[in-house]
Amino acid sequence: MSRFGPDPRAFFDTIYEGEAPWDIGAPQPGLARLLEELPPEGRVLDLGCGTGDLAIWLAQRGHPVLGVDFAEAAVVEARARAARAGSLRAPLEFEVGDATRPAQLGRGFGAVVDSGFYHLFDEAGREALAAELALALAPGGRYYLQAFALEFEMENTPMQVSEAELRTRFGPGRGWQVVAVREAEFLSRVAPPVPAIAACLGRVTPDRPAPRPA
Repeated sequence: MSRFGPDPRAFFDTIYEGEAPWDIGAPQPGLARLLEELPPEGRVLDLGCGTGDLAIWLAQRGHPVLGVDFAEAAVVEARARAARAGSLRAPLEFEVGDATRPAQLGRGFGAVVDSGFYHLFDEAGREALAAELALALAPGGRYYLQAFALEFEMENTPMQVSEAELRTRFGPGRGWQVVAVREAEFLSRVAPPVPAIAACLGRVTPDRPAPRPA
């Protein structure tokens, strides 16, 4: 994440000490629509959970969730929002940690969710994250993500993700299946919606067939 300066942790801590432009107080709608199909089994890992709205939304629907972010200011706010949310239908935890290493956060997750995390990385970083995800997910587990689409334009910031990239990096030859890919939008507090891609990627193992495509 060198595009965020020599100290990305400090960069994001500074942003979360104020109001992050992507903090809309709710999950991104495109990703939420995909997650309506999330199977009930297994614990969910929220990578780069930010202020926790997606994790809280999932816990309100009965999914146990661990939210992880390296920005302490974000995690402090996430815990406060969870407390204000009141009764949840499943356990919810937030931790300050390294979301780039999901396999070190636990194994056997039923799902990993990612709202604007994968697209922060260059090609090498995305490849490393995919390898970690393969270790963190249980057989048959799913990776749900939303990322900037190719149509998104931001000067000197190559953060776009294509369907072709996802089908290559998370293809059958690598133990994955693309379950669903949909057009979406990233909403913001300060700017018009921008094009995004939302996807569900299933982890395949010899003893656990691929999830059925939607």
